[in-house]
Amino acid sequence: MKLYNQHLDTLSKGNPKLLVFDCEFWRVSGTSGFIPIPDTDEFFIPREIGGFFLTKNDDGSWEYNGYFFVTFTNPKGYDVSFISSHYASVSQKTADQLDVYQSQLQLEWSRAFEGALPDDQKPMLKESLKLYNSDHHIAEHHKPPSWIKKFLKQYSESMIIVKGRADIHALENMCRIHEYDYLEPVDVYDIAPWNRKSRRLCGTAKLEGSFDCISPYVDDKGTKKRRLRDILPLDRAHDPTTDASMTLLVAIYIVASQSK
Repeated sequence: MKLYNQHLDTLSKGNPKLLVFDCEFWRVSGTSGFIPIPDTDEFFIPREIGGFFLTKNDDGSWEYNGYFFVTFTNPKGYDVSFISSHYASVSQKTADQLDVYQSQLQLEWSRAFEGALPDDQKPMLKESLKLYNSDHHIAEHHKPPSWIKKFLKQYSESMIIVKGRADIHALENMCRIHEYDYLEPVDVYDIAPWNRKSRRLCGTAKLEGSFDCISPYVDDKGTKKRRLRDILPLDRAHDPTTDASMTLLVAIYIVASQSK
């Protein structure tokens, strides 16, 4: 599908390939040899990754061929925390079951590692991870870790658009776990520096709140008949494909407002 939006040209800085993506994470205990989550002894690797590529056509348009969504099981030999349903692209039935487990935890979900939980709660963590990994939507999109090598090849050829550096650090950490070569992207457009202005303008710097705030004002022309918001996946917050779409639309708003 051909897209026509001048702000994509601005974001690309002359590069012929854009990649917009987002991750939900496995939160892993221990930081030796990895890029840590600030102020913790833990690190992130991708658990769900979703987004889309846009490629420049000879006629000046941008080609959109749909989105990708991939999931990874928890890494063997590492202690991962409980998964909150709020950050999981699972069915409502699975989400409800995860919520029941979460309500019974004696620790905050993000601190509920096997090594930190009391002995009587360790089986519940294992059951919750099995529940998440076996959810139909998650299981049907499982890929082996080696998928990331193919992704990084395209990543290294792209101008990437993200919010913050956590997704990038998670990719680097995954490469370190599996001893893959991490490849740098061509360039990075990060919308996170706009957080301060978003707080003033929208009362929040959270992605969903920022998107809802600026949505009426985004010049998101896509085709002659459809806007980008009607083409890109925008199903629910914290689904990586949706968060990637919101990230792009916020980025378009930022560069458009800077050009006025």
